[in-house]
Amino acid sequence: MQDNQTNSRSFQLRNVSWLTILFALLAIITFITISRPNVGYPVMMGGVTELDGSYRTAGSEPSIGAAPDMMVYPDRYPPYYDQNVPITDQREFLKIYYSASMRTRDVEGLTRRVETTVRGYDGRIDQESSSPQYGSVSFAVPQSKYEAFRIELESLVDSRFITINISSQNLLPQKRSIEEQQKQADTTLSDYKTARQKIVNTHLNTVKSLQSKIDADAQQLVTLRAETQTPQVLAQIQNISDEWSALKQELVNENTAYALRLNDADRNIKYAEDWQKAVRTQDETLLDNIATVTGTVSVQWISLWGIAQLYLPGYWIPIIFATLALFSFLRDRRRFEAI
Repeated sequence: MQDNQTNSRSFQLRNVSWLTILFALLAIITFITISRPNVGYPVMMGGVTELDGSYRTAGSEPSIGAAPDMMVYPDRYPPYYDQNVPITDQREFLKIYYSASMRTRDVEGLTRRVETTVRGYDGRIDQESSSPQYGSVSFAVPQSKYEAFRIELESLVDSRFITINISSQNLLPQKRSIEEQQKQADTTLSDYKTARQKIVNTHLNTVKSLQSKIDADAQQLVTLRAETQTPQVLAQIQNISDEWSALKQELVNENTAYALRLNDADRNIKYAEDWQKAVRTQDETLLDNIATVTGTVSVQWISLWGIAQLYLPGYWIPIIFATLALFSFLRDRRRFEAI
């Protein structure tokens, strides 16, 4: 009995291999590292975070995860847009915002590949920065090439090394507002043109009436002057002459007033035409905005420890080391007993 206790104690102190001790230490160290609340570690990626907050396992699409620090939020609607769009209007004018975070051992090389991919799909680089530890590329690509661009971009790294956030915003309220402005501009222009034509017609009728009276007075003056110049005839000639002069002055005043009214009408029409043009430009700008996908890709350096945690998330690493330590310990015991 005493010999067995001595042999057991002797085994514990002298016959545990350094390999067993190493595995045990690694298990303890990795367990403490992962368990410390102030030390973060990469989370397994491979799903899609939808806009409604739901999570879907990656399947036919490239693996996508959530990265709150890389979220791209669309601009809020201006306050004058009516958000209460009737459900009967089923149109969609989606503006897409794309954000991706990649991890790699070669930050500068991957950043250059991202730039090449953007330009390969007729995209535009808006901002770029690169260093051994971090890189970033802000870009814009045509929506018509977005799906193919996304597939190639996300194939640059394994699904475990990429996090993606995609948000889309239906700009239907803006579109409806522009359409309402377009109707108002068209109606206003039509009203102004109608008003101008009315001014022209009224002026022509007034001029025609005045000119007819002037011609009649002139003819009557010719007739009266051909008669014997009695006091009654002279008085009549004077009255008609005064009326003729007044009518001519009224015609001059009408022409002057008409020029002012016509100038105001033309100015109103020019304003409505400019408004109409501005609304068309606004509509074209909105459609161009919708036809462009904007986004940002950040590239971060990852350590070997980070790579290991991506492939073995959670406590798998310390469990593996602990298992190896146990097997090594059992092997040491069998070797001791064999001796």
